[in-house]
Amino acid sequence: MPSLNSKNSRSVHRKELKLSDDLSQVSVGQENLPKVPAKSSFSIHSRATNPCSEYLSSRRDYYKISLLTKGGGVLTLGERTYVIQAPAMVFVNPLEPKFWQPKGEQDGYYCIFTEHLFEAQRYYRDELLHHPLFQTGANCVLNLTEQQGADMLEIFERLRKENMECDNYRLDAITIYLQLLLLESKRMGVSEFVPQRTLTTAQLLAERFTDTLEKQFPITSEQEQVQLKTAGDFAQVLNVHPNHLNATVKRVTGRTTSEHIRQRILLEARLLLLHTEWPIAIIAHCLGFEEPASFSHFFKSQTGHTPHTFRVL
Repeated sequence: MPSLNSKNSRSVHRKELKLSDDLSQVSVGQENLPKVPAKSSFSIHSRATNPCSEYLSSRRDYYKISLLTKGGGVLTLGERTYVIQAPAMVFVNPLEPKFWQPKGEQDGYYCIFTEHLFEAQRYYRDELLHHPLFQTGANCVLNLTEQQGADMLEIFERLRKENMECDNYRLDAITIYLQLLLLESKRMGVSEFVPQRTLTTAQLLAERFTDTLEKQFPITSEQEQVQLKTAGDFAQVLNVHPNHLNATVKRVTGRTTSEHIRQRILLEARLLLLHTEWPIAIIAHCLGFEEPASFSHFFKSQTGHTPHTFRVL
């Protein structure tokens, strides 16, 4: 992403706080999830009492593991889209943009932590960084049997209990159960890691579309401009009819090509407004809008704020 050129330390701090979804997020809807306590680098929350509403997030500073025991949703992480149904676990790394659409009543847990939790345990820190479910572009969803779901729920319950303790061994206990969680998830996922699943023709086309869309980002200079802006543009590049592309992407991901394009441009707009001091007219040009007014209308229709008011919030 472009370098940060803030006017003062206060504005830098304000902008950094707006970048993530659970700690503090770039969001769609009414997403206000609990923060990770700064001193502990770990928190755990119930999906029933602190539900994950629909939201869109940029890159984050933390890892997140979710256990769904009830409900589901559609998750887009980086270039991949998953339709999730409980029981399942989801592993989110700090790097990939994320879009979540919940479906039905939710239950389970999610925990949030940083690699600093394992700062004194280099081996386990390396295990975290190389865990197959946390790798960029990897399958981040682990579908569970009922028994596996019950086993994982027991570990999350122990994590929740230890997190409520106030003694000197609280973090030691948390890291032990978190290590167990990572180990058991790796065991359960062995059959899913290799061999890689065979994609259908429809899934391949949908992935080609999302790959092509993502390759236009991030925008790192004022001279760059998004070239593919419509379903027709993508259909021409992918050598398919626009109607076929739209129907296929909709069937595989649950969203139309236009919705994918709109959400990705919106995410990049938010990031550019937060990370740079570029004039709004320049940002509008980079994102493929012919007039700044068209960009302002688009942004306000999606967020409820003009680009200027969003930047100074």
